[in-house]
Amino acid sequence: LLIDGSPVPMLREIRCRNLRGWLQEQFGRPLEQCEDMSLHNAAHVGDLDTLRTLLQEDRFKQFNADVDIDQRLDQRSMFGMHTLRTLAACPLFISAAYHHFPCFRMLLNAGANPNYNYNGPVSREALVRGRACCMLDAVLKLGCEPVFVSLLLDHGADPYLVPWYELDPDTMVRLKVNAEALRIYQEAKRNPRRLMNLCRITIREIMGKKHLSCISSLPLPETIIKFMFHKD
Repeated sequence: LLIDGSPVPMLREIRCRNLRGWLQEQFGRPLEQCEDMSLHNAAHVGDLDTLRTLLQEDRFKQFNADVDIDQRLDQRSMFGMHTLRTLAACPLFISAAYHHFPCFRMLLNAGANPNYNYNGPVSREALVRGRACCMLDAVLKLGCEPVFVSLLLDHGADPYLVPWYELDPDTMVRLKVNAEALRIYQEAKRNPRRLMNLCRITIREIMGKKHLSCISSLPLPETIIKFMFHKD
C-alpha cells in the first residue's frame, strides 16, 4: 500500500523499539529534514501506541506529526494555502477506512478537523466527484460502525455537508452502509445539537488543537474537564 507515494512500514513490528531511532533509520537523514509520514502510517495499521507518542511528545510534534494535513498540503503549494481535493491522504480517512476506531478517536480528541481533517480552502466540486465530500460522508460510505458517526458529530462535524439524506437500497448494499450509522446521521440532520455539546465544540475550537491540553488547568469541576475531553 502506498500513501502519497510513500511505502507504509509495519509500525507494529517496531512498537517496542525507540521510535526516534526507527524513524532515523527509515529516512536515513536527520529527522529535522524529513517530511514525516509516521502519523499516517500509524493510522493505517492501527498503531495506537505510536500515534499517542507522536501526538503527546513535544520532540515529535516538530516532525509534522499533525492531526490535520495542513502542513503537508502547504509544503506542496507555491502560493500559500493549498486547496484540498481529496480526503484519501487524511489520517482520519485512513483510520476510518481500516476501521481503527481507537486511532480515529485519538485523532479527533487531539483536535483534528471533523469535517475535512484540514483547515484551509476546500474544493467541494473535486471532493463530490471523489469518494467522499467530507469526513462524515466518508465514514458512512466506508461502512463504518455507528460509533464513528457519533464521534464525528460530537466533535462538531456538520451533517449538512453530506449532499444526500438517504441512499437507494442497491447503493446501501454495494457500499455496505451501516443502517444504524445512517440513522444517527439522519437524526443529526433533523435535530439541533444540545446546548452542552455546542458549548464543548465552541470552547475546543477557541482553544485550538495546540492548546487543548490547557483545558485541564482551567478552574472547572472535574466532571466538566472530562466532558471537554470527551471522557463523559
